[in-house]
Amino acid sequence: MDIRDYRLALGSFPTGVTIVTAYDCDHQPWGLTANSFTSVSLDPPVISVCVAKSGRVFPTLSGSDHFAINILSADQKDLALHFSSNVENRFTDTDWTPGHAAPLLPGASAHLDCTVHDRIDAGDHEILLGRVLEYTHAPVPPLVYCRGSFFPAPQPEALR
Repeated sequence: MDIRDYRLALGSFPTGVTIVTAYDCDHQPWGLTANSFTSVSLDPPVISVCVAKSGRVFPTLSGSDHFAINILSADQKDLALHFSSNVENRFTDTDWTPGHAAPLLPGASAHLDCTVHDRIDAGDHEILLGRVLEYTHAPVPPLVYCRGSFFPAPQPEALR
């Protein structure tokens, strides 16, 4: 299989953009940009996100029993790029607040504070299932990613 071409095919699917955050054992914040996020169950409230095992944030996430999903708003493209970059400490000069169990990024469309529900081995990734403990959301357009580009999601009439 041509991996580059396969990635192009997968990139045809528009997704929301999140930043997954957690504290390490020294209570230092870590985070990464992820678009492989979805709701799994409403009762109990469970979400999933796929995390690359090769990433520098993986050891923190694999050792933590809590994490947060920050669903980015349309004006947070720069934050998405920063948290997907090769910067060692992505929280340097980044505004954040402590959540119930993990760092939260202000201005996001939604925050989900989670405890680890389960972990599933998935090749070069781990599927992290989180039980949502607390959440917040704001009526702002979320950020979307498709075919290498970021753009704001259109707002439904009911939210305007």
